[in-house]
Amino acid sequence: MSVFAGETPPQEVMKKMSKIYGDIFSLKIGSFWAVVLNNYELVQEALLTKPNDFSGRPPSFLFDWFTDGQKDIAVANPTPIWKYHRMLAHSAIRKFASGEYLEKLHEEIRPLLTEVMSKKMKTTFDPNEIITFAIYNVIASMCFGYKYKIDDPRLEDIAEISRELNEGFGNGWIADFIPWFRYIPNPHFYSFKKVASKFFAYIMIEVRSHLDNFDPDRPANDLIDLLLKSQKEEELKGNVDQGSKLTDIHIKQIIADLFSGGIDTQNITLLWAIACVVDNQDVQEKVKKEIDDLIGDRPPRLSDRGKLPYTEATIMEIMRYKSTKPLTVTHRAMKDSKIGTYNVPEDTWVFINLWALHNDSKYWNSPEKFKPDRFLDSSNSVKQRLPSFLPFSTGRRVCVGESLAKANLFLTFVWLIQNYKFTKPPGVRGPVTTEGKPQLISFPMPYKIRAERWE
Repeated sequence: MSVFAGETPPQEVMKKMSKIYGDIFSLKIGSFWAVVLNNYELVQEALLTKPNDFSGRPPSFLFDWFTDGQKDIAVANPTPIWKYHRMLAHSAIRKFASGEYLEKLHEEIRPLLTEVMSKKMKTTFDPNEIITFAIYNVIASMCFGYKYKIDDPRLEDIAEISRELNEGFGNGWIADFIPWFRYIPNPHFYSFKKVASKFFAYIMIEVRSHLDNFDPDRPANDLIDLLLKSQKEEELKGNVDQGSKLTDIHIKQIIADLFSGGIDTQNITLLWAIACVVDNQDVQEKVKKEIDDLIGDRPPRLSDRGKLPYTEATIMEIMRYKSTKPLTVTHRAMKDSKIGTYNVPEDTWVFINLWALHNDSKYWNSPEKFKPDRFLDSSNSVKQRLPSFLPFSTGRRVCVGESLAKANLFLTFVWLIQNYKFTKPPGVRGPVTTEGKPQLISFPMPYKIRAERWE
């Protein structure tokens, strides 16, 4: 329990423990036994060699309540219904993360983002506002079919709700680890329920609006349309078992998964990205020069991937250097199995310490340093499928939104560096890439910057 309760992030505590007990060790988390995996070989064995053995999710008081009893994708256990929902999510991402769709969306958002940036020029500001505007617009367009306008109160509301939800989840609750604690009154849980209710009410407003205007003969315009069409198809089959595959609750939870999950990964990665280039001006200038040399002034396209190796290496280094989800979502052993030479009984929790993988000196020279060149080979090409680099996890529970996140991060990061130079405010010393309060997601401490057009 103390692993999650201190001021030191739990992934760092686990890494220190591995120096004493080895790269795999067990510990008691409240009422449950868990094993911790701290190196690439062990993670590869558990998630790739034996994906069915370790693809489960453990019980969690907070997440089980939040997901209506695991009716989402991220924390649901692998069942035929979960597999069907994951297939639907993949279909949506293939449709809405395509070059044509995503590039058109960015084309529509850029004038608004430019207007937002023009108000920030040569002032000291928190980059969270511009990043929130850029990322929430992409995700809202994919999920709900609309974009936020400048000063749209809905954007401010949902951004605040998302922030409060993440703070509420923290590093988990005592009731997650000791089940009988769920029967003890907890004022923090009541506050969390209020925030969660606002979040789901926001989603259900969009679902009801789509239901009022739904036409099954029209092409799906967004994720809600796609799910409603799939639901209608299941109903028309007339099979009771099939009809339970995609209930209204499932639709709510799938949208919540892709909306909040997409925002968290991309929003926070870009916050780290701006912080990293502010702290490393030489990297920022090299990225800018590569963009100028290869694509000039025109907006970036997804087809530019592969032509901007240093830029892509920088994005990869950002994801290694500051792992957004350092422990991923906890896994559970579905049956008695083994990892390495160790027996792992059924129902054992499995912590995947991605932060440890991304800071393993066996694979990364000076992992504490920010060095994009580590992702380039001797021919200046991006190294592919590097070991001990799993920012989206791997195996059966790999992040369902990986392709969307990579595509959108590339387009957004390239456009920002192409047009703006980010620096520290006058008088600020020391790095701005500082970890915030330990929680399930690795947030940077709030920081301020300045921006100006490149000369």
